[in-house]
Amino acid sequence: MKQKEAIKVFEDRKVRAIWDMEKEQWYFSIVDVIAVLTDQNDYQGARNYWKVLKFRLLKEGNETVTNCNQLKLLAEDGKMRLTDVADTELILNMLAEASTKDISQAVNPESFEESKKVAKQGGNVAKVARLELEARTGKKVVSPLNAKQAIAEKNKKEGKVE
Repeated sequence: MKQKEAIKVFEDRKVRAIWDMEKEQWYFSIVDVIAVLTDQNDYQGARNYWKVLKFRLLKEGNETVTNCNQLKLLAEDGKMRLTDVADTELILNMLAEASTKDISQAVNPESFEESKKVAKQGGNVAKVARLELEARTGKKVVSPLNAKQAIAEKNKKEGKVE
Protein backbone atom coordinates (compact mmCIF):
# COMPACT_ATOMS: atom_id res chain seq x y z
CA MET A 1 0.00 0.00 0.00
CA LYS A 2 1.50 3.30 -1.07
CA GLN A 3 0.75 5.99 1.47
CA LYS A 4 1.18 9.68 2.02
CA GLU A 5 0.84 11.21 5.49
CA ALA A 6 -0.77 14.54 6.20
CA ILE A 7 -2.15 16.65 8.99
CA LYS A 8 -5.67 17.92 8.46
CA VAL A 9 -6.91 20.88 10.45
CA PHE A 10 -10.50 21.04 11.67
CA GLU A 11 -11.56 23.99 13.81
CA ASP A 12 -7.88 24.71 14.58
CA ARG A 13 -7.37 21.12 15.75
CA LYS A 14 -4.91 18.70 14.15
CA VAL A 15 -6.18 15.40 12.79
CA ARG A 16 -3.54 12.96 11.60
CA ALA A 17 -4.42 11.43 8.24
CA ILE A 18 -2.90 9.08 5.71
CA TRP A 19 -3.72 8.76 2.01
CA ASP A 20 -3.97 5.27 0.52
CA MET A 21 -2.96 5.76 -3.12
CA GLU A 22 -4.23 2.34 -4.20
CA LYS A 23 -7.72 2.76 -2.71
CA GLU A 24 -7.68 6.51 -3.35
CA GLN A 25 -9.05 7.39 0.06
CA TRP A 26 -8.03 9.09 3.27
CA TYR A 27 -7.79 7.34 6.63
CA PHE A 28 -8.03 9.49 9.75
CA SER A 29 -6.82 8.90 13.29
CA ILE A 30 -9.91 7.92 15.27
CA VAL A 31 -8.48 9.33 18.51
CA ASP A 32 -7.85 12.69 16.82
CA VAL A 33 -11.39 12.77 15.41
CA ILE A 34 -12.84 11.86 18.82
CA ALA A 35 -10.83 14.67 20.41
CA VAL A 36 -12.41 17.12 17.94
CA LEU A 37 -15.96 15.72 18.18
CA THR A 38 -15.95 15.61 21.98
CA ASP A 39 -14.09 18.93 22.24
CA GLN A 40 -11.30 17.41 24.33
CA ASN A 41 -7.96 19.17 24.54
CA ASP A 42 -6.48 16.19 26.37
CA TYR A 43 -5.54 13.40 23.95
CA GLN A 44 -5.36 10.94 26.85
CA GLY A 45 -9.04 11.62 27.45
CA ALA A 46 -9.78 10.96 23.78
CA ARG A 47 -7.73 7.74 23.91
CA ASN A 48 -9.64 6.57 26.98
CA TYR A 49 -12.96 7.49 25.33
CA TRP A 50 -12.04 5.40 22.26
CA LYS A 51 -10.77 2.51 24.40
CA VAL A 52 -14.04 2.31 26.35
CA LEU A 53 -16.21 2.83 23.25
CA LYS A 54 -14.26 0.23 21.26
CA PHE A 55 -14.64 -2.35 24.05
CA ARG A 56 -18.37 -1.63 24.38
CA LEU A 57 -18.92 -1.89 20.61
CA LEU A 58 -17.01 -5.17 20.42
CA LYS A 59 -18.99 -6.54 23.36
CA GLU A 60 -22.25 -5.57 21.64
CA GLY A 61 -21.13 -7.29 18.44
CA ASN A 62 -21.06 -3.98 16.57
CA GLU A 63 -19.20 -4.27 13.27
CA THR A 64 -17.89 -0.69 13.34
CA VAL A 65 -14.68 -1.65 15.13
CA THR A 66 -14.09 -4.49 12.67
CA ASN A 67 -13.86 -1.90 9.90
CA CYS A 68 -11.09 0.00 11.67
CA ASN A 69 -7.56 -0.47 10.44
CA GLN A 70 -4.32 0.22 12.24
CA LEU A 71 -1.68 2.18 10.40
CA LYS A 72 1.54 3.80 11.56
CA LEU A 73 1.17 7.51 12.17
CA LEU A 74 3.48 10.01 13.80
CA ALA A 75 2.68 10.11 17.53
CA GLU A 76 3.10 12.99 19.99
CA ASP A 77 6.46 11.55 21.07
CA GLY A 78 7.79 11.79 17.49
CA LYS A 79 7.72 8.03 16.87
CA MET A 80 5.70 6.14 14.28
CA ARG A 81 3.08 4.13 16.16
CA LEU A 82 0.19 1.90 15.13
CA THR A 83 -2.97 3.96 15.36
CA ASP A 84 -6.62 3.04 14.84
CA VAL A 85 -7.80 4.76 11.67
CA ALA A 86 -11.08 4.96 9.79
CA ASP A 87 -12.22 6.12 6.40
CA THR A 88 -14.60 9.01 5.79
CA GLU A 89 -17.72 6.82 5.90
CA LEU A 90 -16.91 5.52 9.37
CA ILE A 91 -15.97 9.00 10.57
CA LEU A 92 -19.38 10.26 9.43
CA ASN A 93 -21.03 7.44 11.40
CA MET A 94 -19.09 8.58 14.46
CA LEU A 95 -20.22 12.17 13.80
CA ALA A 96 -23.86 11.03 13.70
CA GLU A 97 -23.45 9.19 17.01
CA ALA A 98 -21.69 12.11 18.73
CA SER A 99 -24.28 14.58 17.40
CA THR A 100 -27.15 12.39 18.58
CA LYS A 101 -25.60 12.14 22.04
CA ASP A 102 -25.11 15.92 22.29
CA ILE A 103 -28.65 16.67 21.06
CA SER A 104 -30.06 14.08 23.45
CA GLN A 105 -28.26 15.68 26.39
CA ALA A 106 -29.57 19.13 25.38
CA VAL A 107 -33.16 18.03 24.70
CA ASN A 108 -33.46 15.21 27.27
CA PRO A 109 -36.10 13.15 25.43
CA GLU A 110 -38.63 11.44 27.67
CA SER A 111 -40.36 9.07 25.26
CA PHE A 112 -39.40 6.67 22.51
CA GLU A 113 -40.89 9.01 19.90
CA GLU A 114 -38.83 11.94 21.20
CA SER A 115 -35.72 9.73 21.16
CA LYS A 116 -36.40 8.81 17.52
CA LYS A 117 -36.59 12.51 16.63
CA VAL A 118 -33.27 13.14 18.37
CA ALA A 119 -31.63 10.22 16.53
CA LYS A 120 -32.91 11.58 13.22
CA GLN A 121 -31.52 15.05 14.03
CA GLY A 122 -28.11 13.57 14.90
CA GLY A 123 -28.11 11.57 11.68
CA ASN A 124 -29.02 14.73 9.79
CA VAL A 125 -25.87 16.45 11.02
CA ALA A 126 -23.77 13.70 9.43
CA LYS A 127 -25.95 13.71 6.31
CA VAL A 128 -25.38 17.43 5.77
CA ALA A 129 -21.63 16.93 6.23
CA ARG A 130 -21.65 14.00 3.78
CA LEU A 131 -23.63 15.88 1.14
CA GLU A 132 -21.35 18.91 1.45
CA LEU A 133 -18.25 16.73 1.09
CA GLU A 134 -19.71 14.90 -1.92
CA ALA A 135 -20.63 18.22 -3.56
CA ARG A 136 -17.12 19.59 -3.08
CA THR A 137 -15.25 16.46 -4.17
CA GLY A 138 -17.65 15.11 -6.79
CA LYS A 139 -17.22 11.64 -5.28
CA LYS A 140 -19.57 9.45 -3.26
CA VAL A 141 -18.44 9.07 0.35
CA VAL A 142 -20.73 6.30 1.55
CA SER A 143 -20.54 2.84 0.00
CA PRO A 144 -23.73 1.11 -1.11
CA LEU A 145 -22.89 -1.83 1.17
CA ASN A 146 -23.75 -1.88 4.82
CA ALA A 147 -21.10 -3.05 7.29
CA LYS A 148 -22.24 -6.71 7.42
CA GLN A 149 -22.32 -6.97 3.64
CA ALA A 150 -18.89 -5.35 3.36
CA ILE A 151 -17.37 -7.73 5.91
CA ALA A 152 -18.96 -10.77 4.24
CA GLU A 153 -17.61 -9.60 0.87
CA LYS A 154 -14.15 -9.06 2.35
CA ASN A 155 -14.17 -12.51 3.98
CA LYS A 156 -15.30 -14.10 0.73
CA LYS A 157 -12.40 -12.46 -1.16
CA GLU A 158 -9.97 -13.65 1.52
CA GLY A 159 -11.43 -17.18 1.42
CA LYS A 160 -12.64 -17.06 5.02
CA VAL A 161 -15.68 -19.12 5.96
CA GLU A 162 -18.26 -17.53 8.25
